Amino acid sequence: MVTRSGFMLLTCLVIPLVADEPRSVSGGFPTSPGQSEAAEALPAKGIYPQGRQLCFAGYSGKPERDLVNGFTVAGPAYGNRQAHLEQCFANGWPVIAHVGVGGSFDDADPAKYKVDEPALRREIQEQVKALADHKEIKWWALRPEELRYWRKDEMKYLSLVAETIRQSDPLRRPILHYNPNNRQSKSLIPIAQHVDVVAKGCYVNYSGRKRDRAWVRWSVEQEVDAVRAVGRPGMIPIVMPELFRDPEPGEDAEIRSWVRHDVYLGLASGAKGVLVWSLFKRKEVKRTWQLWYDAYAECGRELNGERGLAQVFLFGQPSSDLVVQRVKGEAMAKVTLGGAVEATTTSAEESAQQKVEVPSWTAVEYIFGGDHWLFLVNSSNSPAIFTVAGWAKDSRAANAFDGSPVILGVAGPLSVELPAYGVSALRFGK
Repeated sequence: MVTRSGFMLLTCLVIPLVADEPRSVSGGFPTSPGQSEAAEALPAKGIYPQGRQLCFAGYSGKPERDLVNGFTVAGPAYGNRQAHLEQCFANGWPVIAHVGVGGSFDDADPAKYKVDEPALRREIQEQVKALADHKEIKWWALRPEELRYWRKDEMKYLSLVAETIRQSDPLRRPILHYNPNNRQSKSLIPIAQHVDVVAKGCYVNYSGRKRDRAWVRWSVEQEVDAVRAVGRPGMIPIVMPELFRDPEPGEDAEIRSWVRHDVYLGLASGAKGVLVWSLFKRKEVKRTWQLWYDAYAECGRELNGERGLAQVFLFGQPSSDLVVQRVKGEAMAKVTLGGAVEATTTSAEESAQQKVEVPSWTAVEYIFGGDHWLFLVNSSNSPAIFTVAGWAKDSRAANAFDGSPVILGVAGPLSVELPAYGVSALRFGK
């Protein structure tokens, strides 16, 4: 009897296009994705790029809650930072620590742009020396944030602080600096020259791009380009999604899709870490905080739990053996850059509005553990349909998110249906 089988892939439907008798998929894949030589050369408990674990963190969270919910690092904390660090030290929890002076550079008082080099160097040396013996610290976060690349003294400050951290830290832990949402690759390069983790805000709803979510891809690509331009070994880009404001009440049901889209599109676009701003239960997100948090935690567990999908993104070998074609849905999105967010730390050129075209869908394939892994993301506001072909003869397939089997026909491609902001993950192997 000829059959036609469909399987739900969380946010997608996969259907064989040709009605052939399906192959047996009994036995399934191992839960773990496997391992690679590149990963085995790094400490199992370290945070990438100094270890095998993906940094999945959020600002100002609760480590005792977050680190059992898929988060791998306690993010930086505002407010009483010392108490946050001491709690992590006492419990052996990995953490990102702030380093730098308080406050910010003041446009109203040019004298405050002056950097007292000897005093600043001593201050940073003392800060790092007081913390350097705590191996719980995985990254340094340089403050104040949002330093402006067109201010010579701010760049002088950045250079001196980053240099002093490296000279004072025997473990040479990576240095992160937060940049505003509208930064572009050419304005990230002056920052990237001094840091190891290139990060810019990717706050889609806040920046007015709720229905232009392909902007996440554009954002991460700006970081990737800056990392490539600087070319220093060990540098990585990360994706920084949002959790700090309620949407309109009628949009609450979309939160999970938004979160999954932003996280997986960021990783599929080249990010090597996730840092959410923020996990603090601020009043602006009182109604929907739990919805956002649960969705991020779900992603964290898929990436860092027994499924181990983070290993594929960190150590997988890029491939193009699988052929993905769009059958229905938008090909490109016109995204407006610029805007007024973070106006005091964004240049006039970055604030100027301009339209760019960004693909409305993203497909990325990796070979890892001997299997082929395909991540497919629909960034448009309407459903899309894709076909997937090109797997090896006698392959079997599974939903990489939950391990459930996907029936492959003897011939013909699969049809993948994705709703707006949908994400699918397929694993092909013998």
